[in-house]
Amino acid sequence: MSILVNWLESLHEEMKVTNKCSREWNRKSACNYCIEKCDHNAIEVTADLLIIDTKKCTMCGECMIACPLSAIEGVSSNRIFEKGSLVFDGSYVPSIKEMLIYKKRGMTAIQIAHQPLNQEWQNVLRVTNEHLQVLDEDPIVVIGKVEDEVLTRRAFFGTFQKQGKQLAKNMAPAAWKMEKDDWKLSKYYLNYQFFSVIVDIDKCTLCKACFGLCSEGVFQIIDGMLQIENQKCVNCTACTDVCSENAIKIQLDVKIKSEQFKSIHSKNCKECGHSFYTFDPGIEKCHVCINRDPNWLSPY
Repeated sequence: MSILVNWLESLHEEMKVTNKCSREWNRKSACNYCIEKCDHNAIEVTADLLIIDTKKCTMCGECMIACPLSAIEGVSSNRIFEKGSLVFDGSYVPSIKEMLIYKKRGMTAIQIAHQPLNQEWQNVLRVTNEHLQVLDEDPIVVIGKVEDEVLTRRAFFGTFQKQGKQLAKNMAPAAWKMEKDDWKLSKYYLNYQFFSVIVDIDKCTLCKACFGLCSEGVFQIIDGMLQIENQKCVNCTACTDVCSENAIKIQLDVKIKSEQFKSIHSKNCKECGHSFYTFDPGIEKCHVCINRDPNWLSPY
């Protein structure tokens, strides 16, 4: 048994922030989902990057679940499942996003034993089921404790090996047992969207900064149109953080997926000669030349 314990302990992996974090590649990123969710003050910003203090971290997994880009790896230690049910535990409150993902992974119920759901869990369950109705999914129900089956001696030994393998799987690092983007809602509900990206064309200069910093590929220019794929949006705020015109807003909007198309014009800047896109056909200069101080030397 000691060999097995030592092996399982060797699989332990601390919570860590990967290079998928928006702060790794966007110095204007103000994303704080993980910081706001951590009740132990184990995450701090150092030189604009997120650092997890392993001495304070309890491996609860709240930061990993909250991250819109699935940029934190680790093992969630305080979620217990039994036969397709999430066991109620008043020490934490699951998020709506978390419940929606569990539903797609096969969870059908919340299991209670000696006490009913508290008000916070009830609120999460209510809103989750409202979303599931829109998503054409069955609601999550509340059930009593699932009684363990009484196994015969033969059945017990027959299933021991299988359960031992499952134990090792459950205790393995998230890097082993979780797929890429496991905590992105967009991965699980391909025909639906959870957010709408609103672009104010009166403010937007089509500088395309958001294009380059959106890791989900929400923005594209196709056949003279700006295409916005709402289904891909995970509300990481990379686009709103980088937009100097404050022209982008993201709003919660759970529904069948939709795409937005906005007509744009391709032009050549009369000052620098470079091509650029604009919503306004009357504009003759690119956004760089418009914003450049006339006393500065042209960068072109």
